[in-house]
Amino acid sequence: MSVLYRKYRPESFDDVIGQENVTAALKNQVIKKRVGHAYLFTGSRGTGKTTCAKIFARAINCLSPVNGSPCGKCAVCEQLKSPNCVDIIEMDAASNNGVDEIREIREKVKYAPAVAAKKVYIIDEAHMLTAGAFNALLKTLEEPPEHVVFILATTEAHKLPATILSRCMRFDFRLIPTEKIYALIKKIYDEEHVKYEDAALRIIAKAGEGSARDALSVADRCMSAGDAVTFEAAADILGVSGWEVMSELMKNIDDGDVGAALKTLDGLIATGKNMSLIAKELAQYARDVLAVSAGGKDGVVAGEDKIAVLSEDAKRYSVPLLINVMKTFSSLDSEMRYSINPRIALECALVQSCKLLSGDYTAFAERISRLEKKLASATLVESASQAALAPSETVKSQPPRDAFAAWGKIVTYLRKNESMSVFTAAGEQSDLELNGNDLTVYASDDQTFMLLSAPEALDALSRAAHSVYADLNVKIDKRTGKVDMDSEIEKIKAIAGNAKINIKRR
Repeated sequence: MSVLYRKYRPESFDDVIGQENVTAALKNQVIKKRVGHAYLFTGSRGTGKTTCAKIFARAINCLSPVNGSPCGKCAVCEQLKSPNCVDIIEMDAASNNGVDEIREIREKVKYAPAVAAKKVYIIDEAHMLTAGAFNALLKTLEEPPEHVVFILATTEAHKLPATILSRCMRFDFRLIPTEKIYALIKKIYDEEHVKYEDAALRIIAKAGEGSARDALSVADRCMSAGDAVTFEAAADILGVSGWEVMSELMKNIDDGDVGAALKTLDGLIATGKNMSLIAKELAQYARDVLAVSAGGKDGVVAGEDKIAVLSEDAKRYSVPLLINVMKTFSSLDSEMRYSINPRIALECALVQSCKLLSGDYTAFAERISRLEKKLASATLVESASQAALAPSETVKSQPPRDAFAAWGKIVTYLRKNESMSVFTAAGEQSDLELNGNDLTVYASDDQTFMLLSAPEALDALSRAAHSVYADLNVKIDKRTGKVDMDSEIEKIKAIAGNAKINIKRR
């Protein structure tokens, strides 16, 4: 029995799904008999490039084309369907990519077609041709015989030389919408008398990622798994975790519960789920929640039960949280691919996402490190007779701990109630100074200063400060020059009391 994607390969342009922009133009060329000598079909795999090339090759030779498509009944159409046809030549450039193969084509194009009006050469994976082969092909494309048409199909048009591109009529094939793939699988299953669950069809269509061939390959495997295609069977074949588990992981991240998140992840890995697919699913789930939040259920292909959960999650999770999860886990695939332990990379991303939302900021540690570097330039030489500090000596400045404690609470408030940009910028600041009720934040750079000095940001900081202390004011400033060493020395003297201090300037 033939596999589905071969058995149900379209025989006319009307059967091609998701490429109306391409098929309409090709049909018009057939109807008006304005056929070019070279075409370039480019797009992702499984979108219909080779299929359309074969249909077009038969259509331009058909004796009685029907609305721009081959009739399939005339003598020429019958001849062109034969595997022994010599007028439609399909060549795989991945395995026939040398100069010799192209030179052979150059020799054969001189001869007229056997039964058709046009001899059509379909070169699949054209980007795999060598530089020498492209040069040999270029000569033929410059002065092609009237009876020859070239169709180059490729997934990577950018790898073709500009001299080749300029001589071809280009058609870009789009990714096929999931709804159209879903309808195609449903139609095929009905014709094959296969029992199925609607949720199973949706997950299969989504797994195709815009490729009808990939989706039909999965549909074929699901048919072989049992008498009926169920959601559980399809999910098991695809290795997906299910949106319920992704919803639970999102809740763990939102709560900042590292332990629960790692436990959920461990359960998924223990069942043999692909770790790269887990990261992809989590990013996709965050995207679906954001889509429901922004535009309702029209932006998501899912069943009613999932839509209901997504709607509840959309009310619960903030946009900054969803964007953070989408960015973190959608870019994790390459890191996991080259990691000696992909699980560690996935767990680190999960922990960082939880920690980001639980108020664990590393900026404070960086502040301590900078202070230590400043003090490293001063050497204290303690005199035995003057080692004791005078009891009456007191430090007038506020302890740094108070400033950091207040700022930490402010940043936590920003995370929960204000915009992500203000929260992120504030969380990176650690140069603080507290004088009475005024907390001055020295921005780390000019860009941060401009961001936090904006009226909207100042209003957010003011609300955050008043939530900590009713009379606390936050000011944004920036250092205008080098650190005032004399001022720093005076502070150190105030702390050291009567101890001798030798200062080494570097």
